[in-house]
Amino acid sequence: MDLLLREILLLAKGIGIGFAVAAPVGPIGMLCIRLTLEKGRMAGFCGGLGAAVADTIFAAVGAFAIIGAFGLSSGGSSIEGYRTWFELGGGLFLIGFGVHLGLKRPIIASDDEEVPQTLFADFAKTLILTLANPVTILSFIAIFAGVPGMARIELGMMPVLTLGVFVGSAGWWLTLAIGVGLIRHMISEVVFIWLNRIAGGLLVAFGFYTLMHLAGTYFAGGQ
Repeated sequence: MDLLLREILLLAKGIGIGFAVAAPVGPIGMLCIRLTLEKGRMAGFCGGLGAAVADTIFAAVGAFAIIGAFGLSSGGSSIEGYRTWFELGGGLFLIGFGVHLGLKRPIIASDDEEVPQTLFADFAKTLILTLANPVTILSFIAIFAGVPGMARIELGMMPVLTLGVFVGSAGWWLTLAIGVGLIRHMISEVVFIWLNRIAGGLLVAFGFYTLMHLAGTYFAGGQ
């Protein structure tokens, strides 16, 4: 019974963390809003699921680092060793996709119509875009480090934590898709075009921020 209670509490913590990490409306949030308005609630939710899966992967890596599953020294150096290449590739990818999105004209479905033909593509798109920002791993590490008792979690409890993060993140995207879907019929084509530009601009800005962070780290290390 004590184990069950601990699992329930850990699941609740994971749900709260997943929801909190997903809720701020950044580039991925704008992209999922655009998908919902253009193609319907299912497209927006599938796009959000891609981000939720990426968040879950990052959460697992962050939790492993915190509880020392890699060994804090070797795990940290391993993450840092690949971080440069992740940031370089991720920054360039975000900029390229942001420019493409900003120049793209929206394909708008009618009020009651859904466009389900590319649901997997919508899922994969946000999964890749979210994974292109490895700094999120550091966010999860910081969050887990601040949650009481997180460093003492047994490895056997990791699936419960990561499940909670996924449920919390997916819950936010479902809420967002349903909410935006309710006002979909009120949005004009001009708004769709500007949503594309705003989402694209945010992705480009985020990509440049990633590259600037990488450059700053490189020059600081060279001094």
